[in-house]
Amino acid sequence: MPAKKTVKKPAIKKTPAKKTTAKKAPVKTKPSKKTTARKSSAKTVSTKKITSKKTKKTDRYEESQFLASIKPYALKKNEKYMNAKQKQHFQEILASWKKQLQLEQDRTADKIQKNASHFPDESDRATHEEEFTLELRTRERERRLLSKISESIEDLKSDDYGYCASCGIEIGIRRLEARPTATRCIDCKTIEEIHERQQYG
Repeated sequence: MPAKKTVKKPAIKKTPAKKTTAKKAPVKTKPSKKTTARKSSAKTVSTKKITSKKTKKTDRYEESQFLASIKPYALKKNEKYMNAKQKQHFQEILASWKKQLQLEQDRTADKIQKNASHFPDESDRATHEEEFTLELRTRERERRLLSKISESIEDLKSDDYGYCASCGIEIGIRRLEARPTATRCIDCKTIEEIHERQQYG
């Protein structure tokens, strides 16, 4: 009789342990895969939006960006000022600058031709007119700059480019790279600015 009681006890204890382990395993693994997939898709959408915004900004011309993109000329020891290489360097700068400005002028001309000034709302019409006048002002300033660039190209051909129009000394390579249409040295330009302040305040 006591031998039969010992056999029944271990069989009852083993069966509930197997059921609990089988239920816990699939519940933990399923939600982790879904969350990672959603996060990765959200990141890709956000990166696409950022890149599209950046491309729109870089399409438009900006004077400061163009001047900053100019590669500095590698000066050598005892190199003659305004030699053939230096002239070629500034010729390329002025030509590319002129090309970009002309493209912007053409874009504005196309906008004027395609301009539809029929707006149902007065506030929309007012904002459109304000933006249009601002754009025309910038294009007028660029038109003056185009004439200065063409004058600088003519000076390059006549070997007058790079020399001060007031005193005749060298303007300098670095100053011309910062402002390729400069016609005066730093000293003459500062004196000119002082006289302008005294006259116009």
